[in-house]
Amino acid sequence: MRQQRTIILLSGLFVVLVAAASALAWVAGRREAQCLPVPLLWSELLPNASLAPDPAQPTLAQGWGFHTSSGVALQHPSQKQGFDLDGNDRALQLIGIANYIETPAVAVQPGHSYCFTAQALTDEAQKGATRVQLQFRWFDTAGALVGEAASDWQPVALWQPGATRWSPLQAAFAAPPGAAGLHVRVQPAADNRLYLDAMHARALTTDAPVSLPIQLAPVAVKPWPHGAQAAVSFSFDWETTMGGLVHSRSLVADDPNNAEPPRERGLRMRQGITNTLELFRSYNIRATYYATGYNFLRGNTAQRTFMDDPTFPWATQANGWKSDWSQRRWFSTDPHSALPNDPDYYFADLLPALRAAGQDIQTHTFSHLYGGYASQNEWQADLGTWRDVAAAQGIAPARSLAFPWSGSGGMSDASWQVLEQAGITSVTRTNRSQSQYQLVTPADPHCRPVPGHERILVCPDFYLTPQSAAQALTLLDNTRQAGGMIDLWAHTEEVTSPEQIAAWTQVVRRTAALRDAGQLWIAPLAEIADWQQAVAQLRIEPHTPGAQAALDFTITNTSAHPLNGVTLELPFAPARIAVDGNTAGDSFAVRGTSLTLTMQAGQAVEVQAWPA
Repeated sequence: MRQQRTIILLSGLFVVLVAAASALAWVAGRREAQCLPVPLLWSELLPNASLAPDPAQPTLAQGWGFHTSSGVALQHPSQKQGFDLDGNDRALQLIGIANYIETPAVAVQPGHSYCFTAQALTDEAQKGATRVQLQFRWFDTAGALVGEAASDWQPVALWQPGATRWSPLQAAFAAPPGAAGLHVRVQPAADNRLYLDAMHARALTTDAPVSLPIQLAPVAVKPWPHGAQAAVSFSFDWETTMGGLVHSRSLVADDPNNAEPPRERGLRMRQGITNTLELFRSYNIRATYYATGYNFLRGNTAQRTFMDDPTFPWATQANGWKSDWSQRRWFSTDPHSALPNDPDYYFADLLPALRAAGQDIQTHTFSHLYGGYASQNEWQADLGTWRDVAAAQGIAPARSLAFPWSGSGGMSDASWQVLEQAGITSVTRTNRSQSQYQLVTPADPHCRPVPGHERILVCPDFYLTPQSAAQALTLLDNTRQAGGMIDLWAHTEEVTSPEQIAAWTQVVRRTAALRDAGQLWIAPLAEIADWQQAVAQLRIEPHTPGAQAALDFTITNTSAHPLNGVTLELPFAPARIAVDGNTAGDSFAVRGTSLTLTMQAGQAVEVQAWPA
């Protein structure tokens, strides 16, 4: 009997242990699925997860990387700096959409899955909540990149007094073949001040999505139409006296006419239209004129108000304005007259000549506001008003924006979203003085997607003056070598003196000669950005070669834009080529190793190539 009771007790204990083990396994599985630590099973893989300071630079965490140190620093709440979550009096501060932090190298094995977790917080009430992305970058033993993967954009909460809840971040991916190390980047989608803490890397026993290995397509797609080496746009910030002229905050270094009367400058802005149109007509060039809102008016005798007649509390001398506009109505200097009396305030009579010449008109905002200071609502009111007054003159909604005063620094996630919703697909004149906000630079002349807002490309520009003309010519050569693009710009008022006209003529003539030699593509900036976005969406699918063809693939234009002159670089000069079974036709051309195609939006074509 006693033996029987013992057996029953042991059986019951076994059932309890099995149930407990199952429960623990279930809990462990749930925690692993959430990338949370499992006691006794998981170990920390991230070097310096505690954010110990670098002895050589105590404001930085040892081993942690960044794009620029200007926006990265260790924060210590005990010293009244920032926030701390895990109680070690340390958290990383990250500022700037052009910036990121990057973990020290994590040792990994191919085919194994790894997760990264963190906690994030932002405390800038005027910018609101934001988002970040976790980017996995895998390297081989030699340090070469072998794969990449990225999480969705994840929300970061806004700190509120009395509530210090942080936002959890997490991502998990499997290491691709050849991977020996991993760096994880934390990339912001706005210029908010972020705090990052409790960051960990761990190995998973469950499968995670496989990171994409770096693969070479059977052919290379050249970036520009008809095999051009680079793209160039010419553009002008074009504003009446009511634009940035009367609301000036520019430094003399950025604006050589800063001290001159605004109304005289407004008249030169008008004259510059005549001069630039004549110049571009001579070389058959289409440029971009970034216009402010009063450019579309013939007058305002009815005393219309725009944008609810705003004041901008941020337009103070402390923020760089020559005089304080924070208490003055932004449009209060409007003479409420018409073109014959105040031609420096209203430019609608110039629009027919621009349109007849095929020039592109895009937005420099309606009010010439400062983008990084403006709120989401101010942006909405501004872009909507520009669209309405432009439509009254038959001008299409803007797709491209030139920031007034290069004022992109400080843009919130919500403000960028307003630009997206308004149909903006390219921007220029972005911040060029603060590295944490500097999305592009002429030193690396390429348009790049705005992080978190990839439907918008930000494109580099160069200020063309008589003093910078020689540098502009050098930049043309550098841009060709880089296979990139550059926008050469000024205000229309800066093509009015003999020396200014001579400088612009010199650069335009050289650019046109390179275009005529097939080396450059010249187009309005919005069209260049549209082309780049469309080419990035090309899909190439290799097939098993048949009938002794060395290459057999389908290329699909998945974009909404036609591609006239998309050029492919083949691995050999073909003796024979067929496009959709045709060995000749108007839709393609072969020159050496280059194949040039004309493709409609959504079109797919099959290409077969035979070597000599």
